[in-house]
Amino acid sequence: MWTMLEGFEHLSSEEMDTLIAGPVWITILIGAADGKMDHEERTWTERLMRARTYSQPNLVSEYYRVVAEGFLNKVDQEMAGMPADTALRNALLAEKIDALNPVLGKLDTSLAATLYKSYVVLARETAKASGGFLRIGSVSAAEHKWLHLPMLTPVLLEGENAETVWEDEREDN
Repeated sequence: MWTMLEGFEHLSSEEMDTLIAGPVWITILIGAADGKMDHEERTWTERLMRARTYSQPNLVSEYYRVVAEGFLNKVDQEMAGMPADTALRNALLAEKIDALNPVLGKLDTSLAATLYKSYVVLARETAKASGGFLRIGSVSAAEHKWLHLPMLTPVLLEGENAETVWEDEREDN
């Protein structure tokens, strides 16, 4: 499965498990930041995971194929082990997402930057999935606090800056 993913083969199984769990943690953090994850957020993020299996650069598409496999089951399993208290759950998820930093640091800079950008886009798209008219203006204050994934150290290519990545509305990242 993931052990044959090009660009990731030098990672330990624990590090790869962390990378695979990252999108699940981000989805829960943003989707349930206001208390619970609604049907629209669940449905939208599952579609987004499937889209990433073919819309990303090849190395990242392969990674998202592994992530997308049973994605909502992974979300449900992770949620089942989380505290019911929203603040406690968010703090725990922030710690878990922070664990992505050293793993991203072991990847080729281009691959790590692409993954980082995909995580920021995932957070933004999850936040927009519920409410508003045609998903416009639907980011709650609770979601906004976490929207830029402040626990992640930005991984950027030369000439990029974090604000550009955060504001980039293209969905091809």
